[in-house]
Amino acid sequence: MLRMGGGGGEGRGPELVAMTWGLIPSWSKDGHRGGQINARSETAGEKATFRAAYEQRRCLIPADGFYEWQKIDGGKQPYWISRADGAPFVFAGLWETWNGGKEDEITSFAVLTTTASEELHEIHHRMPVIVGKQNFAAWLDPGQSPQRDLFAPEKAPQMQTRPVSARVNSPRNDDAACLDTARVIPEQGSLF
Repeated sequence: MLRMGGGGGEGRGPELVAMTWGLIPSWSKDGHRGGQINARSETAGEKATFRAAYEQRRCLIPADGFYEWQKIDGGKQPYWISRADGAPFVFAGLWETWNGGKEDEITSFAVLTTTASEELHEIHHRMPVIVGKQNFAAWLDPGQSPQRDLFAPEKAPQMQTRPVSARVNSPRNDDAACLDTARVIPEQGSLF
């Protein structure tokens, strides 16, 4: 992830840092239980879990796509969602460092989400906040309050969707086969 250097310290530029997905608040009693993978942009600044990170510890998360699941009769169909032009993009994120003592420190993050764009709404009602290059510095700057219009789904680039294998449903499967195109599971009609 990309964050301001020194954990948001003044006078330092952005730095690339490895983080664990699933934000663990610094005040959590047990940092090993996992955390929140997503934060709603509409309420992140108000919720105790995300408030401090929303104000002071924002990050950028590079991606070339993301998965989402569409509810259908009999289950869920996974989709790979990426930019229509194939270019990489960046999600808005929040980060925290949890310290359990004895060198047990975890820096973790959550992806900020917003209402899905029209083109993605049929698949799922939420999507990650995608930050345009022109807004990178403002999003990372802890001295600036986040502008709500940054979270508007219409600010996202044009996206494309592709049904993929249900192999992606298991976190044990972390390979290219997860992106194999799959036949969309047809919705089952009623006999009566």
